[in-house]
Amino acid sequence: MKTALAIALWCSLATLALPQDAVPGEILGRTLFIKAGREGGTAFSIDYRGKLYIVTAKHVVAELPKTNAIIQVMKSGKWTDIHTVRTLFPPSSDVDIAVFETDENIPQPYVVSIPAKDEGLTMGQQVWFLGYPWGLGSRWSNGEAPFIKRGTMSAVDATNPNAVVLYVDGFNNPGFSGGPIVYWDFSKHTYKIAGVVKGYREDTAKVLVNGEHVDTQLLVNSGILVGYSISHVIQAIENGPQKSP
Repeated sequence: MKTALAIALWCSLATLALPQDAVPGEILGRTLFIKAGREGGTAFSIDYRGKLYIVTAKHVVAELPKTNAIIQVMKSGKWTDIHTVRTLFPPSSDVDIAVFETDENIPQPYVVSIPAKDEGLTMGQQVWFLGYPWGLGSRWSNGEAPFIKRGTMSAVDATNPNAVVLYVDGFNNPGFSGGPIVYWDFSKHTYKIAGVVKGYREDTAKVLVNGEHVDTQLLVNSGILVGYSISHVIQAIENGPQKSP
């Protein structure tokens, strides 16, 4: 009897833990491998008031025009053109985010949603960041899925409310820029998007010369992922068209 009870309890706890240990298929399908001019990177789609928008890092799409831009998206092993209406930017030029407005509507809201002011995000909790480092990801005969990494929500710098920076303890790689940072909202019991990947904090390397550590100018990955709050995506949409920061 005790054994059966223990098994039932373990199964119950395992079921509760599942949402915190995986990434839902919907956000995988919404995370895109894109090419903008000579730059490659990651983007993801969101719905806002029934309309489809594509979000990425500003530096990934710097070469594109601000209206009627064409983004190339990898679909089933082929580059496909997506025509956008205009490019929107957050008010602060410090925020590395660009939002493409499209003329498509979403029949029903996405399950993985955008929170209001990072609600439900807990310091120290696990988060996931999705993207296509060096173009890597899952490949099937009928589609693709992004590379998935996980990290710890480590710090938030909100000294400038118009440029809130997220820091994640997670080893990022080139190509993740523009991808979503996803978390599990423990209070609402649902997945949400915390922010947009900018890149990683760089550090200078040291070399050992005759038993002594010597500073170099070689830049290395510090293991700290840098992103910007998803709230700035809403700012960009609600502010409408403007000049590129």
